[in-house]
Amino acid sequence: MTSLGNNTDGLEVGIVVAWTLSVNPSDNYLECNGQAVDSTKYPKLYELMHNTPDYRGVFLRGLGGNSAALGITQGDAIRNITGKTYTTNVPTAAGFEYGTGAFYIFDLGGQSVDNSGSYYSYIGKGLAFDISRVVPTAEENRPVNKAVRYFIKAK
Repeated sequence: MTSLGNNTDGLEVGIVVAWTLSVNPSDNYLECNGQAVDSTKYPKLYELMHNTPDYRGVFLRGLGGNSAALGITQGDAIRNITGKTYTTNVPTAAGFEYGTGAFYIFDLGGQSVDNSGSYYSYIGKGLAFDISRVVPTAEENRPVNKAVRYFIKAK
């Protein structure tokens, strides 16, 4: 039986593994947090890179498709979100006002004052945009995920 970190695990220096435990694997692995590689302790890894990659807080993605080039960090983005609205200024055409997707029409209602100081009533419509009507929302863009720690084989 073999385990991570010994000399018989069959993993090449430089391979990255996802680690699900809070305790670190053996000292044959370095955490992928951008740290400097000690050239005397890890000469094989040092030949490949002088610092470990920093994978904290990012998602790793297979090369190809819409990915960036190998080793390049790609910025975040979302798919285009669209919708349509239609309204008319004919007061009796309430049935002709709608919004689709993230857009919706809402009633304003209220009172206003004209230049003579007279009050008049009006019923108005407003246009609103609410992305949560079409996608889940949060403080960040993210796919479904579970946290792991990434380590790189150093020796």
